[in-house]
Amino acid sequence: MKMWINRIFVSLVVLFSVCLLSWGKQTGNRRSPEAESLLQCLRQIWGKRIISGTMATVNWNINEAKWVHQHTGKWPVLNCFDYLHHHSSGNGSWIDYTDVTPVLDWHRSGGLVSIMWHWNVPANQVGKYSFYWGTEPDKTTFDVRKIYDPTSPEYQLMISDIDTIASYLKLLKQYNIPVLWRPLHEAGGMWFWWGRDAEACNELWRVMYKRFQAAGLDNLIWLWTQAAAWKKPYSEGYRWYPGDEYVDIVSIDIYNESSAENIKTSCYDFLCQSSPDKLVALTECGNVPTIREQWNAGCKWVFFMPWYDHGRTSKLQSKDFQSRDHGNADAAWWQDAFSVDYVLSRDDFLKLRQ
Repeated sequence: MKMWINRIFVSLVVLFSVCLLSWGKQTGNRRSPEAESLLQCLRQIWGKRIISGTMATVNWNINEAKWVHQHTGKWPVLNCFDYLHHHSSGNGSWIDYTDVTPVLDWHRSGGLVSIMWHWNVPANQVGKYSFYWGTEPDKTTFDVRKIYDPTSPEYQLMISDIDTIASYLKLLKQYNIPVLWRPLHEAGGMWFWWGRDAEACNELWRVMYKRFQAAGLDNLIWLWTQAAAWKKPYSEGYRWYPGDEYVDIVSIDIYNESSAENIKTSCYDFLCQSSPDKLVALTECGNVPTIREQWNAGCKWVFFMPWYDHGRTSKLQSKDFQSRDHGNADAAWWQDAFSVDYVLSRDDFLKLRQ
């Protein structure tokens, strides 16, 4: 009898291990409780409510959110930051990404945190940096294909930069802050160095993902941004898609489009059809129809985020900051957004999660 009990016990252990392995393959690496809770919340509200968002003016502030609050009396839910100047951070420089105070304060106020990375690498002109690809002195011909060559200086720089960004993100993990993480955006447009080769870009994404996972960064929700090069069909952009197991949300950036119906058919529907199991977001926009018009047309973005206007919001105490005008989404656009009950402000979102 004892022998049979032992055999049953061993069989159950083996069965449990197989099930656990299968579950891990299906769901990927487990997220932190905070990231999983946020992702589930986004899934629950998608199609019913929409999260409002603003972009930091250049990198590490909430200036745009303050401008929106000034004209509407409401705070957006999400604020996106940028590791644009990682090569200059620290050592008494003007920017220090180890000082997480702006991000932490936003999180503690009830806001959602997103971070993107305009990945600056050495430009063609010695001593300068750029993320735009090109042969001009102020651009770069940095070769993303070197991700396949661990002996190359380019590979070593990419890995070093990835590890540096991981160290910054770890500071946010220490405070249990879930981050909507948007790297290598608009790769399919081919205007950034990381987008010059689709397969290499996808490999770079996967290398970053695995390296972040190995570093314990389970607080990230991964956003991939669709783009297509000039005169190329949108379907071309998915050549830069790294794979479902490496992406949580798909998104698009839209500028200077006057028709909500066109946005619905060519952008929103396209993403839903191309990635039917993913949430869909409007990660950047400027000079587009109101959210009311887009929503009525059927664009049920999980969140939206107009791009910043540097001349308007770079200096909080300036006369320009008081103006209702804006290069991408003026005060009237924002007032209209908050006038409909399905657009969530920060206070709305806090109540929703209570």
